[in-house]
Amino acid sequence: MPRGTAGRTTRLPLRNVVLARAPKLEDPRLALGFGLTGAACLVIPLLTGLLAGHPAGGATVGLGAWLVAGRAIVNPAGVRTTYVLGVVLSVGVGTSLGILLSGSSWAMVLVASALAGLGGLVRPIGVTPALTLLLTAANPLPLDPAPHTGLQLLGGLLAAVLLTLPWPWRRTRPVVTVLGEAADTLAGLVEAVADPAVDQDEWDERRRKAADAIAEIRLGRARRVGWERSRAAEEVALALRRVFHEIIALRGLCGTLARRAPGAADEAGICDLVASLSATLRAYLAECPPEHVSIVDFGDRVDRLRDRAAGGRREMVVLVLLRQIAHSAGRIREALDGSIEAARRLCTPGLDLTTLAVSSSLAFDDPRVRHALRVVLGTAFASIVIVLFKPAYPHWLVIAVLVTIQPTYGETRAKVWARVGGSTAGGLVSAGILHLMPGHWTLVALIGVSAVLAFGLAPTHQAYWATFMTMCVLLLLDFQRPQTVGIAESRVVLTVLGGVIAIACARLLWPRGETEHLAERVGRMLDSHAAAARALAQMARGKAGVERADERIRKAAVDADMVTAALCYIAKEPGGTAPDTVEEALEAAQRVRDDLLTLISVLRDEPTGAGPVPDVLDAVAAHLRGAAQAVRGREPYEPAGEVSRGLADDAMWVGAQAERRLTELEADDAEPGSGRALLRTAAVDQALRSLGADAVRLCAAVSGAFATRP
Repeated sequence: MPRGTAGRTTRLPLRNVVLARAPKLEDPRLALGFGLTGAACLVIPLLTGLLAGHPAGGATVGLGAWLVAGRAIVNPAGVRTTYVLGVVLSVGVGTSLGILLSGSSWAMVLVASALAGLGGLVRPIGVTPALTLLLTAANPLPLDPAPHTGLQLLGGLLAAVLLTLPWPWRRTRPVVTVLGEAADTLAGLVEAVADPAVDQDEWDERRRKAADAIAEIRLGRARRVGWERSRAAEEVALALRRVFHEIIALRGLCGTLARRAPGAADEAGICDLVASLSATLRAYLAECPPEHVSIVDFGDRVDRLRDRAAGGRREMVVLVLLRQIAHSAGRIREALDGSIEAARRLCTPGLDLTTLAVSSSLAFDDPRVRHALRVVLGTAFASIVIVLFKPAYPHWLVIAVLVTIQPTYGETRAKVWARVGGSTAGGLVSAGILHLMPGHWTLVALIGVSAVLAFGLAPTHQAYWATFMTMCVLLLLDFQRPQTVGIAESRVVLTVLGGVIAIACARLLWPRGETEHLAERVGRMLDSHAAAARALAQMARGKAGVERADERIRKAAVDADMVTAALCYIAKEPGGTAPDTVEEALEAAQRVRDDLLTLISVLRDEPTGAGPVPDVLDAVAAHLRGAAQAVRGREPYEPAGEVSRGLADDAMWVGAQAERRLTELEADDAEPGSGRALLRTAAVDQALRSLGADAVRLCAAVSGAFATRP
């Protein structure tokens, strides 16, 4: 949703839910290959059961396959064997608990609610255990408990095998494949940075391909179901976008260097730098990504060249350009190294334990916790309604609540419309089919068609999934045990009631959680950036190590990411709007972190000790700290002049240092390394000025944005 439309949602009439987004064959979100594979997971056991004379057993296997295949619609092409095996395990747990709790209503309320809350908190668990428990406990078992459990697990394993075979549709659409292709394209682009054989036309062509690859990342994300969030993919995509921009900057710097000083690039070893960047990008999303990024330390080469430089104006210009190239290469290294763990999670086969871990620091201001509480309370309320009023086919009420509640009110309302409309349409069609009492062979054909449409159209719109999934499940249950038309009618009524409960939970239980916490999140972000500047000041004085400053900057980046995530939630909260300047503040915060990283690279080996540099950094930290206090207190912020005065002192100090170094160089009696010290001083001055300007911009962006009183 575009920023500026936050809090405004478009409500479609119920009759337009499906018609509003009629899919086209060229729609890249269509998953017809997945639809055929998902249908095969159901049809194969049904046909086998009919041919073997055990249709109920075949239907039980098919139900287990459906429960597993239904979780794959999140990312059909990227689903992994370990993921679906985890879903199979969830099916086994849910089936076992459903058999144990059958007939014990209040115990089922407690266990189903707990499983639902756990699935809302830990995304890989999802709704499968609670959904399986409800389907098992509420419907008469077609077989004895042990064979029923075994056959249902067999169906899950069948789906796990079929869905993860190397189908053509799996090779063309995984997000990790799109990211890997983008990394390879960027590797080809960086190879052209310093290649004299690459003319401007070829460079433009490679640049266009790289830009298209970056755009394809966004399309690859769009091909996933909208409510799925992949943190690792987002981190890698952000890193690749930053690398793309730095490569463009490298091309300009190398071109300037070639014009100013032909042959200087070869002397400095830029070809080695480019080769290491290319190799790193190609290995970044390989089958086994490295633990750390390894790029030629170009800054060290520049330092050695400085020591040998004659000190003339031409040499100084060349060294300045080489230092800027080193900084750009360093930012590429930092972007890739900072996201290498996310790349490993995407590429390394196996269960991603980081997504299963529940942090011990979870608090109520975490949106995952609020969502889990909504799911628990909504599921418990629906279960209590079932126990007290005993409606026919009661499990559909709890299932409707369970699968409809989303992390935000806007997402929940959109899903309610889609689910109610789809379930109504699917229920009416199913009622007509059940009224005709078709035979098993006809049911197999109808189940296969509805499964193809359900799985194939699910990524395009939730309404299609709700429509054809309703038909598929109702007909599958009829295949197990003959059902009456009442099951379809009950499905429609209870889905509507479940949607009402879901809307009530999302609207009444902390509907504007992120809107209310935004000021605190922004204040925390400012505080963490202030702490990073203060740690760098201590490093400049020689009182702290580089590791501490790096850790503080990483913490600042995490807090900035939390603000970014909050903006995404706020856009879907009722009446939730964020100040327009928050996005500007996020951009400024990114620049502040880049400035701090530049200063670390300059000060890493030789802290300044004396001079105004630590004082300026302390002034920047105080500036950010004051803005954080104002944001938390919801007061306008009026910055003091410490930063400006510190920068003025810095300018005077740098000027005096520069004059002294230049005099020494001109008199030809300079100490060894005077040229290097001059350039280093100038680099510190430039980085400090950029930091001061970006810190002022950051504070100005949040100044008054959250103020409630003058």
